[in-house]
Amino acid sequence: MQLFNPDSKFSQFIYSLLDYIKLGLVFLLFSIPGFTAGAAAAAVMTVGMRIERKEAPTIFRPFWQAFKDNFRQGTMLTLLFMLVVGFLAADWYILMQMEGTPLIRLLCAVIFVLALLTAALMLWTFPTLARFQLTNRQIIHNAVIHMLSRFPQTLLALAVAVGGFILAALFPQVMPLITFFVPAFVVWYMSRTCVKRFRKFDGSKENETECQEFEPNRQADPAEPLQLN
Repeated sequence: MQLFNPDSKFSQFIYSLLDYIKLGLVFLLFSIPGFTAGAAAAAVMTVGMRIERKEAPTIFRPFWQAFKDNFRQGTMLTLLFMLVVGFLAADWYILMQMEGTPLIRLLCAVIFVLALLTAALMLWTFPTLARFQLTNRQIIHNAVIHMLSRFPQTLLALAVAVGGFILAALFPQVMPLITFFVPAFVVWYMSRTCVKRFRKFDGSKENETECQEFEPNRQADPAEPLQLN
């Protein structure tokens, strides 16, 4: 039957779905220690973007290689984000112990917005680490620009991730479904979005002039952050 032909669109969809489910599960597994989440995210995005570029890699060997390559820098960035999140969480806890005045409610709202922006920035920080060889300062600088340039897509990915977490907390019985499909969706959606966003910087002939200041996998100049259009 044509539907089950390995080259049919349906079969290709199933293969891709299984690949992204495996990537999501591998990400969760390698993120268990906490501080390894950044390296795991960079490795997952490395493989996910290769799938979207139709390079059809295997899953585990490229993941492990990318995990090792990005471990040091990914860990440093993860610890930085953990410090920011910890600071925001401590402020939130302190404010929650105070009387609920309009000023306190306003400060809580500000902290909530900052937490969402931090999470959105993380969605672009580790794909940028995966795709380009930059200093930590340049990665954060460029991740902010990528996030702002694709803000609606970023909010959608963030909403799915946060919504899945909330559903798992409220309805533990759906935890297996969320574990399988929510990380897979976020990896697929961000891989697809990042490939489209990064394509203008990949050094293709039609974009050669535009890409001269942002070449993938080149040695970064730590003294000057890259400027993106």
